[in-house]
Amino acid sequence: MTFLLCLLGVVMVGVSGRLFAHAIVVPRLQLKVHLREIQDYGFESGQEDDIGSRARLKESTARLAERVGKFMMRKVPSLVPLKPGELTAAGLYDISPEALHGYRAMAAVLLPSLILLLLLASGPLTLLKLALVVVTAAAGWQLPSFVIRKRGTARLDEIDRQLPELIDLLIATVEAGMGFAASLGLVANRFRGALGAELRLTMQQQSLGISTREALEDMVERCDTQSVRAFVRTVTRGESLGVSIGPILRELSGDMRRRRRMAAREKMQKAPVKMIFPLMFLIMPALMIVLLYPAAYSVMHNFAGI
Repeated sequence: MTFLLCLLGVVMVGVSGRLFAHAIVVPRLQLKVHLREIQDYGFESGQEDDIGSRARLKESTARLAERVGKFMMRKVPSLVPLKPGELTAAGLYDISPEALHGYRAMAAVLLPSLILLLLLASGPLTLLKLALVVVTAAAGWQLPSFVIRKRGTARLDEIDRQLPELIDLLIATVEAGMGFAASLGLVANRFRGALGAELRLTMQQQSLGISTREALEDMVERCDTQSVRAFVRTVTRGESLGVSIGPILRELSGDMRRRRRMAAREKMQKAPVKMIFPLMFLIMPALMIVLLYPAAYSVMHNFAGI
C-alpha cells in the first residue's frame, strides 16, 4: 500500500511538473510564432534561421545596391527609377525602387566591363567591339526594367482573367449565408498564381488587425487595374451601405466578362494591322524570291546562250 502511494505521488509530481512547464513554455512559443508571422509578413515563410554564406552575400549585395541606387538618384536625377507600383505589380514586394535602381546601375557597369575584358583578350579593340560594349551597357541598364514591366503586365492580365471566377465563388458563398470576409478567406486558398498570392497577402493583413476595407485598398495599390478597382469599389460600397452584395457582385461579374469580350474583339481587329510589317518585310521578299528566281534564272541562261 505504501509503495502504491509513493508511486502515485511520483506520478502526480511528474504531471504537476509537466503542467507547470507547459504553462511556462507554451505562451513563449506562441509569442515566438506570432513574431515570426510578423517578420514573414508579405513573404513566404519557412526560411532557415541559420543564415548561410549565400544568404549573407545576397544581403550584402542588396545593401550595396541600395546605396548605389540612392547615390545615382541623388547625383543623376534624370535617370528615373521604377515606381513602387511597377514593382508590386510584378510581385516584387521586398525590393525597393532605390535597390532596383542600384541593380540596374551595377549591371550597366559590370556587364560591359566583362564583355570588354573578353574582347581585349580575343584581340585588339575595334570600332565594332566598342559598339558592342556600348550596346551591352545600354542593355544592362534597360533590360531589368523591361523584364519587370513585362512581368507586371502579364501578372495584372492574369489577375483580370481570374477575377470573374473569384467573384462567382464569392457570390455562391455569400448567398449561402457567409459574410464577405469569411467568404474571402475561404476562397483565398483555392486560387493559385498572382490572384491567389494577392488574396493570401490580403488575408495576412486582416490577421494582423487591418480592416477588410483597408486591406482591399492596399490590394488596389498593388494591382491597379480597372477590374480590381471596380471589384474593391463595389465591395466597399456594399459593405458601407449594409446591402446584400450578392446581386451586385453578379452584375459586376457579367460586366467584367463583357469587357473581356470587347477587349478580345479589339485585339482581333488590331491583328491585321500588326501583320503588315512581318508580311511586307519578311514574308513577301522570301515569297518573291521563290517565285521569281526560276524565271529570272531561265531568262539569264537563255541570254547567255545567245
